[in-house]
Amino acid sequence: MSTQSGNVSRSRAQKHQNATAFKNTLHDTTVQTKKILNLKIENVCARCKDIIEWKIKYKKYKPLTVPRKCVKCEAKTVKSAYHIACSACAERLKICAKCGAPEGSESSSQMTEEDENEAEADQES
Repeated sequence: MSTQSGNVSRSRAQKHQNATAFKNTLHDTTVQTKKILNLKIENVCARCKDIIEWKIKYKKYKPLTVPRKCVKCEAKTVKSAYHIACSACAERLKICAKCGAPEGSESSSQMTEEDENEAEADQES
C-alpha cells in the first residue's frame, strides 16, 4: 500500500515517474477510436465537457451501443454516452444533457480552489 491505515500524508516522492505523456492512438488506430476522437461534445456544461474530454483523452470513453431513454421526454433518443437527456430536450429546456443542471447555474460551473485564489488575487490588486 502507498499509505498506512490512517496515515494521510506520504513521506517520499513518487517512485516511478512517466517519461512521456499518454497517447491514446499509439497502439490502437481502429475506426471506432477515430470516431471517438472526432466526436463533437455539445449541449453540456463546461464541467461535464471537461469530464468527457478527459475520458476520450485517456481511453476511458465507452460509446453507447443502443440509444438510452431520455429522462425528460421518456423516449429512447439519447445517442451520446454519459448523457441523461436527448439533444432536443437539452436545447429546448436549456439544461446540461449530462448532469441536468440548468444552463448558467452555479452548480454546472463550479469554481475550483485555484480559480477562487486567482479571483481573490485579482480583487486585491
